[in-house]
Amino acid sequence: MEQPKSTIKRRMNDIHVGGLPLWLYLLALVLLAAALWMDCLPRNIVGAFFLLMILGDGLNYLGNTIPIVKTYLGGSVICIFGGAILAAAGVFPQSAMETMDAFVNDEGFLVLYISALITGSLFSIDRNLLLQGAVRILPVSLTALLVGFLVCGGIGVVSGNGFWNNILYVAVPMTSGGMTAGTVPLSQVYAAQLGQNAGDILTRIAPATVLGNCIAIIYASLADNLGRKHPALSGGGRLVNDGTPAPAPRTMNITLEKMVVGLLAALGFYCLGTVGHNLVKPIPIYGWMILLVMVVKCLGWMPAEVEDAACQWGQFVIKAWTAAALFGIGVTLIDLNTIAQNMTPLYLFTIWLVETVIVLTASLIGWKIAHFYPVEAAIAAGMCTTNMGGSGNVAVLSSAHRMELMPFAQIVTRSCGALILTLGGVLIQFVG
Repeated sequence: MEQPKSTIKRRMNDIHVGGLPLWLYLLALVLLAAALWMDCLPRNIVGAFFLLMILGDGLNYLGNTIPIVKTYLGGSVICIFGGAILAAAGVFPQSAMETMDAFVNDEGFLVLYISALITGSLFSIDRNLLLQGAVRILPVSLTALLVGFLVCGGIGVVSGNGFWNNILYVAVPMTSGGMTAGTVPLSQVYAAQLGQNAGDILTRIAPATVLGNCIAIIYASLADNLGRKHPALSGGGRLVNDGTPAPAPRTMNITLEKMVVGLLAALGFYCLGTVGHNLVKPIPIYGWMILLVMVVKCLGWMPAEVEDAACQWGQFVIKAWTAAALFGIGVTLIDLNTIAQNMTPLYLFTIWLVETVIVLTASLIGWKIAHFYPVEAAIAAGMCTTNMGGSGNVAVLSSAHRMELMPFAQIVTRSCGALILTLGGVLIQFVG
């Protein structure tokens, strides 16, 4: 029997995508398709935001709705890989690709997003737990990396590729802190030492970075599922297991004025980070930003209402822009063509095994020695050593639904990445 039109309309109104009723979302999607087909999407923040939010929210809804997919992957993973697939398939005109790339990577959208997460998450953590986690997490990550490197080298020996060859061209780029801050400068260091073309070396080592990032994103979703099924293994976003129950969520009086204050706090600390980086360049901007926020937090210099405002702004950014950010990462930073060109079963197996060993080692050591929750240790101290820098942290933590771990993820990614990059430069001189 055919359903009445009023019933169908009511059901469509009950479904919301990106906050919009389904029928209105579909109209917006048709508008976007028309703009792309006519190649007249505004080449500015308006066009970029509209495209990223409409398609990102749509893929996020599908990923959180489709059976099996929502259980094992979720909306975050579908946002990232859906964007990468659409880009690889040539769905978007060149002008739209350039608009998204400029907005996401050059004009500061990811910077704005990550800055909000850092200030919001740091100001929401108890100062004692913050200090404990920051001090303990680096030894856990470095130990996990050491074990992963040994496994990678062992695979090289067994396969005939060589112990040091596997480490230099798989393990090091996979854990060097991302593409722009790790793999790209690493290729230049290798090229200068070996007398080869940097582009050729980048093509050889980039798949390790991208594949490691992709596997970490999928593992993050699986870790979230594990934490839901076995709550004793997870802190629900808390890293340090101090034996006390999780504190009740902070009660925040949400106002537009506080949203503005939170935005200014995030922008201000990022600018402070740029000043610090200008004075001491080896420490990256985010590193300075985390350090400065931690100092202010631990010394109690920031008024409580400003801390609340920063937390509120961070929560708004997570709710409003996460799907857009993840879709943008997938479109502009995940190159499926590069992965496909360098894919072999042995190569994929090596990346997967190294990732698995690093994650399991971080989880075990974090749990038994550092007194972390196993799930959070696996994510922050393990998966965040093998992703693509700041964008990789966003992707992994979003997939795990643990954005609260962003400060620890940034500490791990930036510190370990810089160390591995330096190690690669030293090793290539002796065993390259």
